[in-house]
Amino acid sequence: MACSVNTSKEVELNKLRFNYTDDAYLFFRNMRQRQYDLEVMEEGGWRIYRHEDRQQDTSGFYFNVSLVVNWKLNRVYPIIEMTEQLKKEGLVVEWRALESDESGKLTLEGIKRRDEMLFVSKIYNKMTEEVEFFISIENQKTPLFPNTDAKEAFRISLYDFYRMTGLL
Repeated sequence: MACSVNTSKEVELNKLRFNYTDDAYLFFRNMRQRQYDLEVMEEGGWRIYRHEDRQQDTSGFYFNVSLVVNWKLNRVYPIIEMTEQLKKEGLVVEWRALESDESGKLTLEGIKRRDEMLFVSKIYNKMTEEVEFFISIENQKTPLFPNTDAKEAFRISLYDFYRMTGLL
C-alpha cells in the first residue's frame, strides 16, 4: 500500500536532510495532509502541520513534533513543541526496554534545527524497539507520551518527514 506508515526501519542519521522534492510534498499534501491540522503563514511561506492525534492538552507536560514546511525553499523541519517550563537545550529523554534491563538517555545538544532533527530521529529509531520513554520533571519521571495516540502521532509525523525528504 502506497500510504502505509507502518515501519520498523531505522533512519540513517548521517543521511538526514531538510530538503524535499516537489513530488514528495505533493504526495504528502494529497494523501497524508488530512491527518494534520494546518496553520498557514503565507507571508513567510510557512505551513505548520500538527498531527490530529497529538497531545492537545497543553496545560501540563506535553511533547509533540510539528512539521514546518517552508515552501519557498523546499524545506521541511521537524520542530519540537513542548511544555514551556522546560528548556529544549539539554533536554534529556530516558528510555527503558520493556523486555530486558537495558536503558539509556538521549540528550538534545544544541538548539539549532539540525540538533532537533537529530534528537527526534534518535527517539524515532528507539521506537523501533520495545521501549518506553520518560522525562524527569522536578525529580519525577513522567511518560514522554501520555498515551498510544500521542506516541503514534509523533512516530507518524516523523515517518512523513522522512518520506518527504526521501529517507523512507
